[in-house]
Amino acid sequence: MFVKNLTASHHANDLRPLVSAQLVRKLPVSFYEEKKFPQFAEYIQTSDDECGSNLAKHISCLLTDIFEKQDFDDTSEDMVHWGIDSLIRIPLQIFRESLGGGVLPIEMDRNSKDQGTTTVGNKRPDFLCWINDVLLFKGEEKADAKDFSIAERELEDKFNTFDPLNFGNIQFMLCYAVAGPNLRFYAIDGSQNANPLNRLVPTFKSTVSGSIHGSIVPIGKRMKLEKSTITFFDDSVEKMVPLKDLPYGNDDGRVAFLLTVYNCAKGHPGLIQIKKGGGPKIRNRGTYRVVFETRGRNFQLNSENEAREMARSVLTGLTWLHENDYVHCDIRLPNIVFVPGIEDYKYVLIDFEHSNISGFSPSENLRDWDRRTLNKKNKYTIQSDLYQFAKMLRNLNIVNSGVGNDFLEGLSNKRINSNNVLNHKWFG
Repeated sequence: MFVKNLTASHHANDLRPLVSAQLVRKLPVSFYEEKKFPQFAEYIQTSDDECGSNLAKHISCLLTDIFEKQDFDDTSEDMVHWGIDSLIRIPLQIFRESLGGGVLPIEMDRNSKDQGTTTVGNKRPDFLCWINDVLLFKGEEKADAKDFSIAERELEDKFNTFDPLNFGNIQFMLCYAVAGPNLRFYAIDGSQNANPLNRLVPTFKSTVSGSIHGSIVPIGKRMKLEKSTITFFDDSVEKMVPLKDLPYGNDDGRVAFLLTVYNCAKGHPGLIQIKKGGGPKIRNRGTYRVVFETRGRNFQLNSENEAREMARSVLTGLTWLHENDYVHCDIRLPNIVFVPGIEDYKYVLIDFEHSNISGFSPSENLRDWDRRTLNKKNKYTIQSDLYQFAKMLRNLNIVNSGVGNDFLEGLSNKRINSNNVLNHKWFG
């Protein structure tokens, strides 16, 4: 057993402590995946007496073969089944084999009718699992992430009633909904006083990624980017750029200007903060160096609400720079980080090395600029920053409301300016 202190669960809400329970031991793997994926070392281990077990081999396969080769954003529902089977059906088969097939008979099928009363007679769930001929687990799968609500609804639509002859005092059924990479487990509450509109009780939700992510903050490891080197420490982040690659000049005057921009950002939300004594300077061997106390990470926005929160945070910082006549010039998603562990303004604008005074004439265009970025006099202005911000947001394809699109249109046609950008009705 991998969890302890379990008691018999009779109702859907009884499952919450089970889901939250800590593992009492690590899961077995076969080929030292705890070294290959150190971020999972707390949960997995290779041991001589278990590395040959079916469970250990399957977990190793999940980590190294399946997730690294499976695309969970396929165009057809049938293509979703293989990856989900790897996560759900095969572990259930291993569990059955480990117990011995006669001890706990487990049967599984796809797109089949349940012969009892638990599902609506003419509807076929995508996945069904019976134990002792009683349907206890089912799933609905969709190929497209935007169809998640449809998968949820079908879980409820295809549910009928619990037969007390089979279920006794057990008043829930396990189930899951899948849409693209999004996977969520539920318990269907079958008790008599359950409200049909709230019958699905969420247990936990996850995103199945086609790749294994590294550590969020690789402490002490130098990361080489296109023209800079970033190193994370326990309380700071160091950035170094060869002087020859520093935009708009590589002399003391340019470095002094960048210091004024970073100093302007001090204490203001939505903007990266330099560490005390870590302001921009030229080091030996022709290297520009700056040290930050802000330690953030890359992120992915999944909804318009998340995009709105990011926009409010970043625009709060950007408008402060604009009030002081500075422009950022390089508004891109990689130049925004998420800072965990803080209450508000969690998204922060970073990388001021392309910044300048509003109204300057650039010697070259950045790759994300287009013919509308500069004004008619070929100058980069405060409105150019806002235009680039709108283009970045629009490219996310998650701002779909009418008021949200009105906001983007106002930025794109340069009707909204820094003085009124945060007063738009999109922000409430």
